[in-house]
Amino acid sequence: MSLQSNIHAAFEEWIAATQACEAPRAEDANLNFRRYGHALAALEMESDYLVLCRIETVPEQRGKGHANRLLELLIGISNRHQVTLLGQANAYNDNGLPQALLLAWYKRHDFEVDHSHTSPPLVWYPSKP
Repeated sequence: MSLQSNIHAAFEEWIAATQACEAPRAEDANLNFRRYGHALAALEMESDYLVLCRIETVPEQRGKGHANRLLELLIGISNRHQVTLLGQANAYNDNGLPQALLLAWYKRHDFEVDHSHTSPPLVWYPSKP
C-alpha cells in the first residue's frame, strides 16, 4: 500500500469515527471540524502526512479528558495506517491551554516538538519525517 493510500485510509477512518460539526468560531469557518464526544478537531490531508489544524474541548466540558481521548483516537489511526500526524501547536485564545502547557500536553502524548522553522512550533507524531 502506498503512502498516499495510507493517508486516505487514515482520513476515511477519522471521518467514520467522528461527526461533522460547525466551526466553534466564525474565523475558523474555513476548517472542516469533526466532533468526537465533547471534543472537536479539524484534520486535513497533505501528501505525506495528516495535519491536525485545531483540537479543543467544548468549554463547559474542559478538564475531563475529552481532548485526550480525541488525540488518542488520532494516534491510533496514525499507528494503524503508518502515517505521520503533524499538529499546529498554537494556543489560539485565552480559553484553552497556554502555549507552554499545550506543548507539554503534546509531549505527554509522545509528540516531537519542532521549533526549527515556525512560530508557534509544530508537533509531530511519531516523529518528523
